[in-house]
Amino acid sequence: MKPPAEVEVSLVFRHFYPILAGAAERFRRYSVPLAEHGIHYEVFTLREENAHAESEELHEFLRVRRFSVQGKPWMRDAALFQQAWQHLAQKAPQGHVLQTSLAHDLSWPWLRRIRQRGVGCLYVGTMVGRPELGLPAWRRWAQSLKSWRNYRPFHRVVVSTTVMARWFQSQGVNPERIEVIPNGVDLQRFRPARDLAEKLVLREQLRLPAKSPVVLFAGSIVPRKGIDLLLKAWPVVKKKVPDAQLVLVGGFDRPTFMTLERMTELGRFQDEMRALATRPACAGSVHFVGESSEVEQWLRASDVFVFPTEQEGMGNVVLEAMASAVPSVITHFHGLPEREFGQPGQEFVLVPRTSEDLAQSLTELLSTPDKAAAIGWHGHAWAQRELGLELTIQRYAELYRRLALVP
Repeated sequence: MKPPAEVEVSLVFRHFYPILAGAAERFRRYSVPLAEHGIHYEVFTLREENAHAESEELHEFLRVRRFSVQGKPWMRDAALFQQAWQHLAQKAPQGHVLQTSLAHDLSWPWLRRIRQRGVGCLYVGTMVGRPELGLPAWRRWAQSLKSWRNYRPFHRVVVSTTVMARWFQSQGVNPERIEVIPNGVDLQRFRPARDLAEKLVLREQLRLPAKSPVVLFAGSIVPRKGIDLLLKAWPVVKKKVPDAQLVLVGGFDRPTFMTLERMTELGRFQDEMRALATRPACAGSVHFVGESSEVEQWLRASDVFVFPTEQEGMGNVVLEAMASAVPSVITHFHGLPEREFGQPGQEFVLVPRTSEDLAQSLTELLSTPDKAAAIGWHGHAWAQRELGLELTIQRYAELYRRLALVP
């Protein structure tokens, strides 16, 4: 059977633009080049604020439907799958695909109906999970059975790294159903500063000092990202490089923390981080600048990128820093790709997750600009060679067309 010229993909995401949430934001950006391949997106997401329209076209091939739903997170997810089911039940299955990054007990019945309808179902993994140590054998068996059931409705599971592929295999997903598609980088958007003049103009626009070394972090101000580790390391860096500045691009407001308990814990953590940043040892050198849709400008204006995260799926911002020729210091984290970032010590710097090791590596790069520049340009060459967005878009377009023909 000939693949359809156009495919509509129903995306089910708990959060979507204007809320900046990981994979959802990535596929919003993918939607423009994928439209050239005949791929259209119909998004089913939660309506978090009254200011967010119930229905909106972000562009001709990306329509967003937002639903006001009450209840616990997984109950709200189930309501989104129900809406997707009602939409797909009115259409012929050929030419349609359901995609999500959610899979749990309440989503499973709706996914099963969608699959039985003949619609291709795709799960996109975003995180490498952690095994719960110390559980009795029966609990481990029950969790494995639950994971196997929840992933069973999906014809394909896409992951961005080989490490993530092994995690999903451990959760009962048949390796034949897993595809590794790296998160591509827009190499036109994420590029090095053309020269010193461009860098200085950007620093003026961003209100950064013209001559001070700038270390950049980009990501949400949440415990998993390792902000506490970074702020504990910073006074040591500041002592050895007195004019160094630390800039943190990322929001404090996290609607993805959906329970009152988690929001309270997050608030306490963020208060602690503000307190660490205002210690005399930091001497006004730490700057929280909030979320930005123009991370590429902050990268081009910086000298070193730091990513002390504890757990990730891939950590796309590292790839973006590499593409921008900014030398990257990252800590060992759960889910660290084995080869997708290149070679430690050449394309990036990898250090143990201690404040001492992090401070030492940041100080070394800030103190040896030639070494820092060499690592930055090696990372840039790797990104150009291995991580261009075009290959990612082509792989997804081909996958969508195959799934649109699922009997």
